[in-house]
Amino acid sequence: MQHDRRAWFPALILAVTVAELVAAVVVPGVEQFEDKGWAVRLVVYPALMLLAPAIWWLVRGRRGARPVPYVAFGLIMLPFLSDTTANWLDLFREVGWWDDLSHFAHWFLLSAGIGLLLAPHVRPRWVVVPLVAGIGAVLALGWELGEYALFMRTGKEAGGAYRDTLGDQTLGTTGALLAGLLVWWRTARGSSPNM
Repeated sequence: MQHDRRAWFPALILAVTVAELVAAVVVPGVEQFEDKGWAVRLVVYPALMLLAPAIWWLVRGRRGARPVPYVAFGLIMLPFLSDTTANWLDLFREVGWWDDLSHFAHWFLLSAGIGLLLAPHVRPRWVVVPLVAGIGAVLALGWELGEYALFMRTGKEAGGAYRDTLGDQTLGTTGALLAGLLVWWRTARGSSPNM
């Protein structure tokens, strides 16, 4: 069996994210880590990062019919690395527009990865756009519910939370829609969706 050189992409993203998460849990007294649910993230982020590869392996991997979509897996994993790194760098507090950019970009990356996984199985091709945008919108809603459970329900970040949540959901859905359009455009041209 020949080893695909693209395997390093998701493996490196996962390894760096886990290292940053572990460090955030064990490094004491860092202000940007306080009340951010790092112990929860240490469990949830790697689980979510490995969900798509696990599902792919269960559904497609045993058949061996398609090459492993390492690029799609990496795109799905990148938002978790970005979020963790941005917290390490304290970008959410220090850069006023970072939260908005991250919600748009994270849902774009996540949705593009999901779209690349789904596109080969969707007919007619145009259905990829609403499918990816819809999945991205539902995932953005789930993310905001998770933020509410971890932060806002207890009073942390409660000021302006409603406006922030609506803005985050709008940006996430817009990023997902753009990803759907890009995946549709790429696959409609006959390019390999697995890159």
